[in-house]
Amino acid sequence: LNKTDADSLDLNRAYADSASAVPPAGREGVRNKDIDALLRWDPVAGQVVELEAGVSRQGNIYAGDRAVSSTGTAGADLTALADKGAETNVMIRRSFALTHRGQWRFGTSRVTASFEDTDNTRLNEGLAGGPEGSIAATLARSTSRLKNTNFDGEINIPLQGWGEQVITAGFEHRKSRLDDPYSMSQSSTSGGGWGGIAGGTRSGKADATLSAVFVEDNLYLGERLILTPGLRLDHHDQFGNKASPSLNAQFKLAGDWLLKGGVARAFKAPNLYQSNDNYLYYTRGNGCPVLYPSLGSGCYIQGNAKLDPETSLNKELGIEWAPQNGYHASLTYFHNDYENKIVAGMTPVGLTADGKGQVFQWTNAPKAIVQGVEGNLAMPLLGEQGRVLKWNTNVTYMVENKDKTTDQPLSVIPKYTVNTMLDWQPLEQWSFLLTGTFYGKQESATQSSTSGGAIPRDTRGAYDIWGASARYRIAPKISLGFGVNNLLDKRLFREGTSNTAGAAGADTYNEPGRAYFVSLNVGF
Repeated sequence: LNKTDADSLDLNRAYADSASAVPPAGREGVRNKDIDALLRWDPVAGQVVELEAGVSRQGNIYAGDRAVSSTGTAGADLTALADKGAETNVMIRRSFALTHRGQWRFGTSRVTASFEDTDNTRLNEGLAGGPEGSIAATLARSTSRLKNTNFDGEINIPLQGWGEQVITAGFEHRKSRLDDPYSMSQSSTSGGGWGGIAGGTRSGKADATLSAVFVEDNLYLGERLILTPGLRLDHHDQFGNKASPSLNAQFKLAGDWLLKGGVARAFKAPNLYQSNDNYLYYTRGNGCPVLYPSLGSGCYIQGNAKLDPETSLNKELGIEWAPQNGYHASLTYFHNDYENKIVAGMTPVGLTADGKGQVFQWTNAPKAIVQGVEGNLAMPLLGEQGRVLKWNTNVTYMVENKDKTTDQPLSVIPKYTVNTMLDWQPLEQWSFLLTGTFYGKQESATQSSTSGGAIPRDTRGAYDIWGASARYRIAPKISLGFGVNNLLDKRLFREGTSNTAGAAGADTYNEPGRAYFVSLNVGF
């Protein structure tokens, strides 16, 4: 059980559009109730059967959020819902899994069958125009249901010959079924509709099946070189076959120095909304592409069953220093090229019957790139291998993160992120932790992702967050913890909704202030 309160509705009051407008929302609260159980059976040595079952309920505590309306006056009384901490969204998840693990003369094996059923019940929101993303005045609820069935397994076979090696081969079969009738209820009749799609509520059902086999071979070629070639073959019932080869290598340079590198191809199928012809997004005019403004009946974006899967070519090269005295350091360069990323199309594929409504579809963007550098450093400062005092730091620096066609960022993320931690254990029962996180500047897009229109760039500057905590071990399986998050009380504020992203720029989230916590951990 856990509960986190929602932020006050007045937290971002300074950035409200007017005195009567609902301010940009802070963070929602959450109420979680989870129970999981595991039953393990060891019928004979080397054979294990595990049965897992779980159920969870997550309910939100509403904080006034909405997708488009900058004033919060469209639809229901958002202020009243936020003031009483209304539960506007409830997710109930049920899961079951049966696993067999075996140790054999030839190697090891694992086979798992699992099922997951999720109900998402929420207050209905407006689907178009000013009320889009705002809770509707009727306060009616709808439920979407997602069912995932998985069957997967693998075997690991050690071999001798042409060097020591371990071959891993496996399979995966996944079936996803979605029933979301409310999301398919956007009318297509504005502008008189168009051929090929029903004007009223359409079926909310969609499904997809993915099957795959894979193999990889860990080849130990002498004492210095390890090669790991691999191949994965996927078959998607809507998007056909894809082959994803990979090759990783590790070479011992000298002493404690290692050179590591790898290249792999991957693919990602469109989700069950993007590939569903029944799914419609409608804008009454403001969201139409800048090169194709509204002709009078707004613009539709329709799901597209003819999309291509996203593909990526992921490469990395790094060096690692790993002596046996507690020190450790690594530096890795990564470069990921993406093709066919799925985006909202900017060119119409049709018109409504009156000729004033334009129809667009989800489409594939040609290319995108993500590249950067990751580093890690661990230093023992006191005691054997830092058992009394040690310092750990990791850093990620982004070189590029953009759509190569539009030159826009794929997401608003810090230019760099540094996590540092000082871990001190002066006594057997006591441990203390000092943490710091440094975020680089974050730059927003200069082009609207929906309309393609220009928006002013705004940057959230670099900042840092510190924390301190302590833990006391009362007994071997009982410990008490306490500490302070955001020790220096650094606060940042959300300055707008997505509709005012041009003004808010990267300032679209809150960084909460100082918080204290106490925890009790009991093991059995």
